[in-house]
Amino acid sequence: MTLLIGIAIVAAVSTLGDFVWYAFGVQHRMTAGVAHGVVLLTAVGGVLGHAAGRLVAGLPIGMAAGAGGALAYYALAPVTGGPAAMLAAWSSLWVLLAFLDGRLLRRGSHGTAEVLARGVAAAVLSGLAFYLVVDTLWGRPPAGGRNYAIQFVAWAFAWAPGLLVLTWTRPQGQAAQR
Repeated sequence: MTLLIGIAIVAAVSTLGDFVWYAFGVQHRMTAGVAHGVVLLTAVGGVLGHAAGRLVAGLPIGMAAGAGGALAYYALAPVTGGPAAMLAAWSSLWVLLAFLDGRLLRRGSHGTAEVLARGVAAAVLSGLAFYLVVDTLWGRPPAGGRNYAIQFVAWAFAWAPGLLVLTWTRPQGQAAQR
């Protein structure tokens, strides 16, 4: 599986999640949000695990980040409001993913400073991408209803920067030159 296929899988799971929320009228409650985060980020963990050569080990890492991000949202939403809480939760899940990826999936091959830098870069870049498409993803649907092909593209755009940052590796010769 290449990274592009992984991004497509994450976008597809995200789009399917949107479909379930909208088509079945899922109530926005903490249990539904945490379950959604766990399922969605399990796919992200699979992509990170595959990139590290440890697909199965990536799944629980994604689950943990999904639960952590969702719980961060529900803890902050009453205090900061939904949009600020979503931004904080989105950022926190990238930092958590970077930490779990660098320490567990890659078995400490990334130092603490690199793990933190990757997490912050993933949070900033994917946060900006998410911000640019959030109205497409969750805004008022057009009169003809939601277009899930557009949802898929928007989700791919939102997830790609963070996944690219966390899976990027130095070329072999560059690491040896240090």
